[in-house]
Amino acid sequence: MFFPGHVLARLQKDDASTVEKIKTKITRLGVGEKARAQIKLRNGQKIKGYVSNASEDNFSLTDRKSGQTTTIAYADVVDVKKPGMTKRTKIIIGVTIGVVATAAILAWAVTHSFPNFTLSNTR
Repeated sequence: MFFPGHVLARLQKDDASTVEKIKTKITRLGVGEKARAQIKLRNGQKIKGYVSNASEDNFSLTDRKSGQTTTIAYADVVDVKKPGMTKRTKIIIGVTIGVVATAAILAWAVTHSFPNFTLSNTR
């Protein structure tokens, strides 16, 4: 059987857990100019800035350029991202640079160790 009350209770429970996740993300970022964030709201709007204040029900995001502060309720937030590259992306870039550098050094060493070495079939 279908009970609308159960569906409503389930939706409210999901919303509560989402709000707690958003609070946790904001708390992890901290407060201050180094606590940069990109916030996506339920209405589709995206806001960038740093967390200048955090309380139980809402937090304040300040735009670095204009200095304008916006107070946002946790319930209005869909997603919180920290701008910039992730640690994983930085590691992948570093490993790629290392592999390319190693290949270049090996190619140089091989071509300079064997003066008659060529890749063509002609002699």
